[in-house]
Amino acid sequence: MSFLYRHGLLITRKQPYIDWANSCDDDGPKLTEDLSSASRLLYLVPEVDGEPDLEGLVDEFWADIFEQELGMWVIADDRWPEPRTREMFDAWFDVELNDSVFDLTPDEPLTQAEVDAADLAEMMMRCASCGIELGENEGRLVGFKLANRSLYEPFEGRVLPLRMDDNDEADVVLTFVTFQDSAAAKDGDDVVVHVCSSRCEKVVRSVVPKALRRWSRRVRSLEGAE
Repeated sequence: MSFLYRHGLLITRKQPYIDWANSCDDDGPKLTEDLSSASRLLYLVPEVDGEPDLEGLVDEFWADIFEQELGMWVIADDRWPEPRTREMFDAWFDVELNDSVFDLTPDEPLTQAEVDAADLAEMMMRCASCGIELGENEGRLVGFKLANRSLYEPFEGRVLPLRMDDNDEADVVLTFVTFQDSAAAKDGDDVVVHVCSSRCEKVVRSVVPKALRRWSRRVRSLEGAE
């Protein structure tokens, strides 16, 4: 068990938020009170000296929380309500203060950065084709050029698992999306895969482009559905 030097703000969405969410898309899924309660978010904020002041913490973080809560239902921020004020936030959300936060699994990754680092370590320790374990500095990186890099912006600097077909139980290849301003991307390597040999390089060069196209089509279809 590990004590975190954070307070927690637990958010409950009130009826105005639910009404807004259900007005965004007549044909889309509906947000019920039960679903809203089951998916409440806890926001960690810096620990303060002495007794934490709920009003002061909400004053500092309400705008960030508001944007996150809106983005949970509608990604496109041009469809969010404007203007957003503290009074509107209070009408849309209830906030509870959790004074102390404990991490019961301190050995597990806690932040997105730690998860990303663990994913990258996993990718680099095995061949993406045959699965053989690789030591440090073993193997090679195989790069691929993306037809539409903008679809992959949320994964820049992160590992993107690609299924080899549309079956949910299909084999997964771990790929790494390079940063747009990196030397690798400038050389045309928008996505890289770790392999052990030239034979496995030939395999991934035949299957990864198809998997990338399937993934891109799926993202475009989801964007079109919003």
